[in-house]
Amino acid sequence: MARLPDRFELWVRKARECPDPARQLDYVLGALAGLPEWHFVNIGSGDSPLPGQTRGGELLFVFSDAGRVEELGPEVGIISIPFPAAMTWCLERGSGLLVNHEVVISFESLQAYDREWHARGGRQTSGFWIPHMTSEEEDFWQENGL
Repeated sequence: MARLPDRFELWVRKARECPDPARQLDYVLGALAGLPEWHFVNIGSGDSPLPGQTRGGELLFVFSDAGRVEELGPEVGIISIPFPAAMTWCLERGSGLLVNHEVVISFESLQAYDREWHARGGRQTSGFWIPHMTSEEEDFWQENGL
């Protein structure tokens, strides 16, 4: 059965429509920061969790919902961490992200977003923050309830 897109996937679609690659990254990071939890593949044990990562460890596998991890198989463990603790966890490892096996976020981009996020107060709200949003883009989000 086909999966219905969730809010995160709708935000990623909007990012792909944006002609500026830097703005695309802003949309994806804003959408990721708006998630209540980030979900990682656990290649360790329950007592000693270890996030799944690409060879060399430059990217951690992160998913927008636990169901995506479960689709990898019943033997795959899940590490679910609330945002912003998940952001800190990734930064402490010096790793970027591979989100839902489709979007790559470098460590440097993640680090820059975290700095900006903390500069504006470092708190999670009901929505999400996208830096440098134009009034036209803000109107789009308001009109579509995103």
